[in-house]
Amino acid sequence: MDIVYFIIILLLSYILPFAGISKLFEKAGEDGWKAYVPILNFVVWCKITGRPNWYIALLFIPVVGIFVLANMACDLNKTFSKFTFGHNFMAVALPFVWFPYLGFSQKEELKYMGPAYRIKMDFRKKYKEAAKAKDEKLMRQLVKENPIPKKGVVREWADSIIFAVFAAHFIRLFLIEAYTIPTPSMEGSLLVGDFLFVSKVHYGSRLPMTPLSFPLLHNVFPITNTECYSKWPSWGYYRAPRLQKVHRYDPVVFNYPEGDTTLKTKDYSLDYYNLLKKQPPELRENVRKGLLAANKNRLTIRPVDKRDHYIKRCVGIPGDTIQVKAGILYVNGKESPKIAGVQHEYQLIPNPNKHIIASNIAERYNCTVAGTEPNGNLRLFTNVDEAARMKAEMTDLLSDVKLYHEDEGVINFALGGFKFPYNHELYKWNDDFYGPIWIPKKGTTVQLSMNNIELYMRIITAYEGNTLEIKDSQFFINGKPTTEYTFKMDYYWMMGDNRHNSADSRSWGFVPDDHIVGKPLFVWLSIGDKGIRWNRMFMSATKK
Repeated sequence: MDIVYFIIILLLSYILPFAGISKLFEKAGEDGWKAYVPILNFVVWCKITGRPNWYIALLFIPVVGIFVLANMACDLNKTFSKFTFGHNFMAVALPFVWFPYLGFSQKEELKYMGPAYRIKMDFRKKYKEAAKAKDEKLMRQLVKENPIPKKGVVREWADSIIFAVFAAHFIRLFLIEAYTIPTPSMEGSLLVGDFLFVSKVHYGSRLPMTPLSFPLLHNVFPITNTECYSKWPSWGYYRAPRLQKVHRYDPVVFNYPEGDTTLKTKDYSLDYYNLLKKQPPELRENVRKGLLAANKNRLTIRPVDKRDHYIKRCVGIPGDTIQVKAGILYVNGKESPKIAGVQHEYQLIPNPNKHIIASNIAERYNCTVAGTEPNGNLRLFTNVDEAARMKAEMTDLLSDVKLYHEDEGVINFALGGFKFPYNHELYKWNDDFYGPIWIPKKGTTVQLSMNNIELYMRIITAYEGNTLEIKDSQFFINGKPTTEYTFKMDYYWMMGDNRHNSADSRSWGFVPDDHIVGKPLFVWLSIGDKGIRWNRMFMSATKK
C-alpha cells in the first residue's frame, strides 16, 4: 500500500500541476515540455514571472523551500491576472487542480500579462521616485496604469496572518515544537510547568501520516474536545535523514504507544488500556466488550502522529536487555550510570521518640513528599545525593534513609495494576522488580512460544500491521503458520526520571521507532506555584 500511496502522491504533487504549468508556459511563449524537466522548469518559471534565477537556490533549503514554492505559485497566478486570496489559496493548497484549470482554460482573460514580479518591483521603484519628488500627478497615473491591483487593508492583514499561521504550522511540523511538562514523571530533571523546545530534526523530521489537520493543534479542538484532523488521506511512515540516533539515557518526546485507542476524557484513570490492565487476564475480554458497548460515542481510534505526546528518558535502545531489581535499573547486566535528575522514593526512619515535620524537610531539601507509612514514617521523592545529605545532616532526627521499593511479585493496583505484558502468572513483575526483558531490533528474528508471545503480540499486530492467530499453540501470522518473527522496526524502552511516580514502558511496553517525535533542547520558560522559576530559564533539557 505504501507504493500505491507514493504513486498517488507523485501524481498529485508533480505530474498533474506541471501538466497545467506546461500549458501556462506555452501561453507565455515558452516550450511546454520544459515544465517536466527538473530545474529547467523552475528556471523558466522564474523567467516568466520576473524572479531572478538565484531565487531557485532557495528551493533546496529544507522547509524554507516550501514557502518559496508557495510564493512562486502566487507569482504565477499574478502573471495570468489572478490576484485574489482565493486564487492564491487554490495555487498553494490545490495546485494539482488549479494549475491544470488555468493552463487548459480557453477563457479570454487567462492570458499572459507579463512578468508580474518585475512589474511589481518596477512600479514600486517609480512610485517611490515620484513620491520623493512629490509628483502627485505621476503617482496617480502610476496607480491607474498598474496592472496589479493594490491590496486593501483587510487583505493585507489577512495575508499576513495566514502566512504567519502557515509558517508556524510548517515549522512546528518539521523543525521545532514547543512542549509543556504536564506531569511529575520526569521530576528531578524536568518539572511540571517547564516549557521546552523540541527539535524534530535531530531524529529526522517525520512526514505527517495524517496531513489534513487544523493548523497549530495536535489532536483535539479546545473546549469541544473533538478531533481536529481528518484520517483521509493518510500514508505510511517516512522520516527525513537523522542528524543522530536516539542515544541511551537521552530524554525523548514520542507519541504514547497505547494512545491508539482512547476514551474522550481528561481523566487518565479512564484510559482504555489502563482500565483493562487492572483486570485479571480471565476477565479482560468481558471488561473490554463492556467498555466498547458503554463508550461507543466516546471511543476514539487515533493514528500514530495524532496520539498524545509523552516525554521520558530512553534507558534502552534496540538490542538492549533491561531489568529492574529492588528499584535499581540494570542495562545489559550492569547497573545504569548515575543520572543527576533521577529520583526514587525514600523512607525516612526516625530515631526513637523523634518526629519529622514534612514541610520542614521539603523546604530544606530538594524533595517532594510522597506520603506517610501506617507506622508514621515519612516517604518522599528525591535523588540519591539528596538522600545521602539528609542522612548525614539529620543524625539527631534520623536513624536511616532507605530506598523504598515494593516487594517482589506484588501487584500495586494504585500504581496501574498489572505491568506489561499484563500476565502476572508468567511475568510476576512490578515497578521495582521488572524483567529481564529484551528490546527488539530491526531485522532480528525471535523464536515464538507461548511463554513469550504476549511480549511481542502488540508489536506484530498493532505496530507492524500483521494479523496474528493462535490455534492449539500454533502461530499464524497473516494466515501462514510460523514459529518465528522478524522485526520490521527498532524499538526503545522509556522510563521517567521520577522512577516511583511514572507511567512508562514498565506499564505499556516498547516504543516503536515510528512513534519517536523529537529531542528536547532546552527550557525556555518555567512556571511553578510561586511564579516564574528564573533559575531554570534556558536550561538544557538533555543534561545527565
